[in-house]
Amino acid sequence: MITLPPVCDRAAAAALYPEFAESLGTAALPIDAARVERIGQAMLQLLVSAARTEGGITIHQPSPAMTAALLLTRLDHVVMEGLAA
Repeated sequence: MITLPPVCDRAAAAALYPEFAESLGTAALPIDAARVERIGQAMLQLLVSAARTEGGITIHQPSPAMTAALLLTRLDHVVMEGLAA
């Protein structure tokens, strides 16, 4: 499981990119989004890209800030498709 940091800016996306690239495969990649306080365009792009891979992603416990950003950008239908119960 990849845990997103509280501040998901460009630097965080760049730091997490290798872990995403290594972890993506035929099964959904679990992502813990409970701590997200701010999320920027670079991290959103990384999540959308990962969601569109063969296995996709599963979001666990999206924070209110993350949910609001996804709704605002209308990316909720792409990123949250794999929302974990």
